[in-house]
Amino acid sequence: MHKSSGTLYGAQRSSLIVRLPFYYGWVILIAGAIGVLASIPGQTMGVSVFTDHLINSLNISRVGLSSAYMVGTLGSSLIISYAGVLFDRYGARPVAAVAAFFLSLFLLLLVFSSNIASLLASIGIPSSIAAFAVIGFGFFGIRFFGQGVLTLVSRGMVAKWFSTHRGLATGLMGITTSFTFSYAPQPLQHLINQYGWKSSLGILSALLMFLFLPFILTFFRSDPESCGLEMERGLPKPKKNRSARSEDAHIELDLKDARRHVAYWVILLSLGYWSLFNTAFTFHIVSIYGEFGIDASQAVKIFLPISVISVISRFLGSYLSDRIAIKYIYIVYGFSLIIASVAMMMLHTAAGTVLVIIGYGIGTGLFGMLNIVTWPKIYGRKHLGAVSGFAMSIIVAGSAIGPWAFSMVYRFTHSYRGTGVIGLAVSSFIMLAILFIPFSTEKNKKRNNP
Repeated sequence: MHKSSGTLYGAQRSSLIVRLPFYYGWVILIAGAIGVLASIPGQTMGVSVFTDHLINSLNISRVGLSSAYMVGTLGSSLIISYAGVLFDRYGARPVAAVAAFFLSLFLLLLVFSSNIASLLASIGIPSSIAAFAVIGFGFFGIRFFGQGVLTLVSRGMVAKWFSTHRGLATGLMGITTSFTFSYAPQPLQHLINQYGWKSSLGILSALLMFLFLPFILTFFRSDPESCGLEMERGLPKPKKNRSARSEDAHIELDLKDARRHVAYWVILLSLGYWSLFNTAFTFHIVSIYGEFGIDASQAVKIFLPISVISVISRFLGSYLSDRIAIKYIYIVYGFSLIIASVAMMMLHTAAGTVLVIIGYGIGTGLFGMLNIVTWPKIYGRKHLGAVSGFAMSIIVAGSAIGPWAFSMVYRFTHSYRGTGVIGLAVSSFIMLAILFIPFSTEKNKKRNNP
């Protein structure tokens, strides 16, 4: 009886969606954008403003905290690909709802992390090990459910609701998410200044549990077919002269086939590297600028101009993705990686500040849109969860290693400039791979359709 009642309720909801005078994909676009924004407490820019407070509260070193962040995030990366499979199997609403619920709980764990660590120390566990274990577990939770599952489902849901207008949808989504992501440390820092870091985390937890979770259950839907709708019903048709190279894949490759595609690994390397480099920069932003005598409130202000460039680049990249081959966008993206690396060697100069804004702005903007439009354009929509889920595991792993790698460079050189030298070598290699390795899956098409 319960099952039939649930089915009836779902049918009624789908009926309402079908009768709407506009395409429900626009609601999904807004819902997906809010879903990505709700993941901020589990993203590095959300964690970055709390790092120094956690260090002091847990009496742990910066390298120790970075190591715990790495271990927790790496643990998250090992299982995030399964979340993509669950997304394909069960849909966006239940998976996102579970992610929001547990993200809220793990934020509360961070609030009481020092108390839990003290309790463990009182029963004989060395205090350093107790602190590392508690914060590592907390980082695992917020990274897996926030940066991982919630982001994967929100972006994947939008990708499944649009085809020929996906670039436009991604660009509109990016206007909100790119700016908010880059700007997030400032309001979070203000929240901490007003209420303290523990109360701030408690407020974020309550918002997720009592506002965002009901929002997911009300508005999230997996794809138009599950609601009885045709893809992009009522939207204007694409122009006949639209480049075939900008269309979605004509074949559906599963994860096994995607792994045989060399370009898949080049794409994963480029996205994973940016996740590593950008996450490390954001995580250590206070310490990086502290090297030059700039305090925390001033340091986080760099994110405002970065966010402006990020929004512009993401919108332009999204617009062009409907019109040109995606490889050309990856070439511009590759240049931004190089610029960001050079900037790390020149942060003490005015030119370095300009390069930081340009490199990180373009990189952040293009990274966000490429992580949405790449998979259906090259590998199709059918296995989008599995293909993008494995990619997300690489991206999450990169974000795990980055803060630790930067902290080790700083420990041995007492400066962050060495990260720019290493980054320049890696980004140059990525750029060459993007230039010379074909992105087309035409060979796979011929093999599957003789």
